[in-house]
Amino acid sequence: MQIHITARHIELTPALADYVEKRLARVARHFNSAVRAHVILDVQKDRHLAEIVVHAAGHTDFRAEGEAADLYAGVDLVVEKLHKHMARQKDKRVRGRRSVQSLRMVPAPEELPLITEGSDDGVQAPRLSRVTRFTPYPMSVAEAVEELEVKKHGFTVFMNDDQLSILYKRQDGSYGLLEPNLS
Repeated sequence: MQIHITARHIELTPALADYVEKRLARVARHFNSAVRAHVILDVQKDRHLAEIVVHAAGHTDFRAEGEAADLYAGVDLVVEKLHKHMARQKDKRVRGRRSVQSLRMVPAPEELPLITEGSDDGVQAPRLSRVTRFTPYPMSVAEAVEELEVKKHGFTVFMNDDQLSILYKRQDGSYGLLEPNLS
């Protein structure tokens, strides 16, 4: 696995780099397809921040961040979070928890229908520029909240008890859950 370490506001010592590489060896064993890891170490006054993003081929990126009293403790904290997250994902695959049939979204045509015709009042209609296909994975609401925090997107789509659900983060910091009524 390739490891790229970025140090912000500090000088990266060989001892710290070796420590990070040694700790990441524990994480790399979960997926043989773990291709690369990007480690960001940052010091802001008395805050020591560590962030690790692991890219595994065929999987979503695994990301964890944390803050501690010193960088070594921060690296330990983040590697532990990453280890738990990757172990949980691997366990789901091994147990076959994803036996639920994938939800088939409406297939996009080969050519995207670009709406370019304006209405009668001269207002330009919105334009569809990209279609993204994905498979929503079965998970609980708590797991979806954790994935939402890890991925830093505004929402996450998942299957909850064989029902499509969308979890999103509201402006006040709370979460909203959308569950369509298909009956």
